[in-house]
Amino acid sequence: MHSSPIPSILVFAGLAGVAWYGHQNNWTLPKFLSGTDVSAEVAEWCDSHGVPEADCIVCKPDLMDEAKKLSYCVDHGVIGCVLCDPSIAQTRSPVQPLPSDLDRAQRAISLRHRTENQSISSSPGTRIQFTSVQAMRKAGVDVEPVQRKRVIETIDAASEIRYDATRIAQASPQADGIVRRVLVELGAWVQPGQVLAVIDSTEAGRLKTELLAALADERIRRDTVDRLRPLAGEAVSGRRLQESESGLQQSVATVESAAAALGNLGIAVDLLRARAMDVEQVDTYVSQLGLGLDAEQAAPPDATKNWIAVLAPLEGQIVDRVATIGQVVDRGTELFRIVDTRKVWLDLRVPEEDASLVQMGQSAKFVPDGQGREHRGNIFWISSDVDPSTRTVRVRAELDNADHSLRNESFGRGQIILRDEADAIVVPTEAVQWDGTGQITFVRDAKFFEDDRPKFFVTRSVRTGVTQDGFVEIIAGVLPGEVVATSGSEVLRAQLLRSNLGAGCTCEH
Repeated sequence: MHSSPIPSILVFAGLAGVAWYGHQNNWTLPKFLSGTDVSAEVAEWCDSHGVPEADCIVCKPDLMDEAKKLSYCVDHGVIGCVLCDPSIAQTRSPVQPLPSDLDRAQRAISLRHRTENQSISSSPGTRIQFTSVQAMRKAGVDVEPVQRKRVIETIDAASEIRYDATRIAQASPQADGIVRRVLVELGAWVQPGQVLAVIDSTEAGRLKTELLAALADERIRRDTVDRLRPLAGEAVSGRRLQESESGLQQSVATVESAAAALGNLGIAVDLLRARAMDVEQVDTYVSQLGLGLDAEQAAPPDATKNWIAVLAPLEGQIVDRVATIGQVVDRGTELFRIVDTRKVWLDLRVPEEDASLVQMGQSAKFVPDGQGREHRGNIFWISSDVDPSTRTVRVRAELDNADHSLRNESFGRGQIILRDEADAIVVPTEAVQWDGTGQITFVRDAKFFEDDRPKFFVTRSVRTGVTQDGFVEIIAGVLPGEVVATSGSEVLRAQLLRSNLGAGCTCEH
């Protein structure tokens, strides 16, 4: 037995009728189904802008003063620039940007590339309206005033502390020998010329002995010439005087040669002083040569002519000591390494793409790993090479280290300071949104709390700079005295994007 197709046909016909009705009536329920006059309620509410149609300042612009027409600012890269036209600012009383605001904006823009807003954007100037203050708060929207804060723009770079290479020296013996005394310990701070160790050197002893012998021979020959010169031509022949003078000259040359040989060991000889001494004095003087003694100081009782001192070449700290008593050393062996640690170098590895921003004399700061103290200095060298493996450029600054807290080859966080703005214009980072064509923020109407005044925010085109400590620098776009939406500003952005995407204005405006 076959069933009749009529019921199925009737069902499809009914569905088709519902579809036609929904399409014709924008899928709203008929009065007899809703029980209320839904179409009347829809007509009274602007779904596109979220407020009653009678109060919608977008659909009914005559409810508000006409908004000022905004133009694109080529100088600052925003649409509607309060730096160039402060009348746009939403403040209770007229404001003017400071000359420093214009200068700061120019410095920020000329320093490096900043994100610009597209000149074709339709967002700037758009008003986002709430039905009431309570509605705004219920939506989770909070506000903060535009502030002034210090902003520092930097380049972050991997950094390392190194000794200043111009303040490093090694202390070595000037002749082969044996270490007899070590007078300083590792870590000691020494002065230039201070005796660090004593070396027993056969060569130094031999040269001192040769100098003493040469001085004695010179003394004898000089006395002979002085005695013969008055008698020349009478009791003494001229030939004998000439021979004596010739021998004196040879003796003088021998003395000077012996003194020069000691000078090659770093032992200076004052021949004028030595020649003026008597025999005992000159013996003491020559024996003590190279011991680093002052004129008033006496040599140790056990000192010999072989002893010479290893002296500190500069003021600094003993950072390495290999000298031990009895050690046999050669000339030039490093026994001590001395570093003046009161100044150190900060080596920074700057990414190649940022290297062009670095200039001589710029400030740099460094915080060692595990510490909180900041150290500052100035850049004095920029490498002309790019490291092929890290693609970084070496930059060097000098840091003060009077307290010796910075240690060689220690790592930390280094920064090169590009700009240090004491009174930059800033807003909380959450106040800045992106609408697809540029950066925006939502500025509260200056008369927001006046009775019977529509409650709205004005979309403002902004250009940002440095982000720091929860705030973002506004190069151009807002002025102190204005108030911007912070937390919940994404609600305003969503409403703005809904309008920009053409969600459709159901109130036929």
